[in-house]
Amino acid sequence: MVKPMHLSELLQVQDIGERNQLLRKTLAAYTDVVDVTGCELQLLIIAINLTLPKKDVDDLLDRALARLLLKNQEHLQHCVDEVQWFHSHNVKYPDSRVKEQRIIAQVKKPVDGVLSSPNLPQAFGWSHNSSQVNPAKFFAVRFNWQNRETSLLEVVLDNVAEWQAVFSTLGMTRKQLSDVRATLSDHHASNQLPSEVSDYSKQIRVPYLGDYYALTPVISHSVQAQIQKMAFNRKVRTANIEHSHPANVGSLVASLGGNIRVLNYQPNVTQKTSESFAEYRYGSTKSVFDHSVIKDKRFLQALSRIAGERSAPMLRQRRQLRVSALRFVRKQLALWLAPMMEWRDSIEANALHSRPIETLEEQLLYLPIDNLPDALSDLNAHFHQALQYHRLGGRYAFHPEIIHPIKQQLKWLLNYIANQEDPAVECQSNCVFLHLQQLKVHDASLLSNPYVSGIPSLTALGGLMHNYQRKLCALLGSECSIKRGAWFIAQYHRQAGKKLPEPDKVRYRKKASNVQHPGIVDGVYGDLTMDLVLELQLPESASIPDLMLLQAAFPSRFAGGTLHPPSLFELTNWLSVYPTQSELFSVLSRLPRSGCWIYPDDKGANSFEELAVRLDSELDLKPIGLGFLPLEKPQVRAGSVAPFHCYAEPCIGVIRCMNPINVRLSGSKQFYQSAFWHFDIANNAMLMKKAI
Repeated sequence: MVKPMHLSELLQVQDIGERNQLLRKTLAAYTDVVDVTGCELQLLIIAINLTLPKKDVDDLLDRALARLLLKNQEHLQHCVDEVQWFHSHNVKYPDSRVKEQRIIAQVKKPVDGVLSSPNLPQAFGWSHNSSQVNPAKFFAVRFNWQNRETSLLEVVLDNVAEWQAVFSTLGMTRKQLSDVRATLSDHHASNQLPSEVSDYSKQIRVPYLGDYYALTPVISHSVQAQIQKMAFNRKVRTANIEHSHPANVGSLVASLGGNIRVLNYQPNVTQKTSESFAEYRYGSTKSVFDHSVIKDKRFLQALSRIAGERSAPMLRQRRQLRVSALRFVRKQLALWLAPMMEWRDSIEANALHSRPIETLEEQLLYLPIDNLPDALSDLNAHFHQALQYHRLGGRYAFHPEIIHPIKQQLKWLLNYIANQEDPAVECQSNCVFLHLQQLKVHDASLLSNPYVSGIPSLTALGGLMHNYQRKLCALLGSECSIKRGAWFIAQYHRQAGKKLPEPDKVRYRKKASNVQHPGIVDGVYGDLTMDLVLELQLPESASIPDLMLLQAAFPSRFAGGTLHPPSLFELTNWLSVYPTQSELFSVLSRLPRSGCWIYPDDKGANSFEELAVRLDSELDLKPIGLGFLPLEKPQVRAGSVAPFHCYAEPCIGVIRCMNPINVRLSGSKQFYQSAFWHFDIANNAMLMKKAI
């Protein structure tokens, strides 16, 4: 663990303006805590001076000003009173129209592989009347003292002797401090939840014991602050969410001037040409191999490992690194060959070739699939020839330690393509697979939850599956079940600009007036084209429903956006039913390499440090909203849209963006075991999980 900065280092800065700026930034919630051991008096002086507007404080270390502020009973009372609006979860985020509500609660235990507030020390933010944002800073300032992260609120409530002496030094008597402590104890409850749901709080219906209850997501202050720290230290990639009235939302948003950072990782979807690959190739002089793959920095590092460069000191480590490098190289070689595989698929589906086979490309395209390994030697030579023209990769071309391993990996790929037929595997009893192709989503919310943007929340997939199941049951007149689903994103476009909400508020109620717009709540929106694979379980002895009925029941909303099938000019039969896994996989394996499958990740992340490391080292790994962790048991609450209601904390998980070529090479068995999701409510968690 990195040792925190000590306050004494900042106190040595001579320029007062620069020192003030550094102190304000260092003691803000979006930066790492500073060690104040031995500088308790200076910290108290700075903290009380922070309660004045910046223009009224020339020097944050002004001791005389600090004494006056602590003796000013009215000002001190303002600071004490704002503690009753401290929160662990900000119910006013992102909509500041929520009034007179706060939450102090904690998820009791962390969930394996999922990140939420139990993975961090509990911390408190503030949100209430924007005019009191400065007085609220006094007891909210967090710091490290004697190797423990704490705040002035905690040291006063704990009645720490060292801090009693510091308050006394600035003129506060023991009686005054005791009275402050008693008031703070009344204001700062250990557990606090609103008695009613605000009209401006979001509510989500969730299945529960055969019925539904309403869930209101509320953001954790400690998690949001941690993401700001990671963004400030440039450990993760982030995007900006703007708030036009930051002090109304809360102290953390106000300290950042309304610019909150969220994790920003988009799916591995590349721009797709409008025409088919074969048509594109006929009008182009470019190679049908994807040479960008062998220029990748990670690919060259893997070749370096295989060549014996930068070897580990121990034999076991060297072997592990070599095996890992070979696996990565095979994966990249598959992507290098991917354009040729796509072109061959299009040829097999259309016409035969009658011309003589001469070039390497013609061998790969037109040789009978069983004879494809005959092109191995020429393909290996072509790879090294392509590699030698690269500025950094040239030294690995025809390298004696690399040429044979590369040939073995290419041999495996060609043999697999030549023998990739899967045995026919029937679905389970009364189960069929539905493949929904080229679905269009407009204006989908790309804010997976208030911490993450990029890929829509997985709970949106779970909600779509449940909604589809309900509509099917209603149309069929009998019970059926969507057991699990797989998600493929074919095209992805992130929209620019902000959305102006519809006018919904009259200026004057008792006379004719203009209708006003509500305040803009910033978001991230985009358009998607996607495929879904759903496993449908029908009643015993029931026949497969008519395709028109299956299409009619499909929902029209996804992730807050409009969902509709492709136009008739693009695809008429956009929903297909498959009774066997192999028949379906033969179609899925030929999806374009420009898209990606959203796969569960078996490992997850158990700390924010681990998350940052994995996101940096594994480029196919992306953060996403996996679900919710309840802060309470469902209960009756006024304003709820369901009989029972609970507040819950959104959590962060990780998924893998799997390229269709790698899915194809992994085979159907791996796909049906690893690609599917289902919504699970268990162990005080509501999460999208891997379905087997």
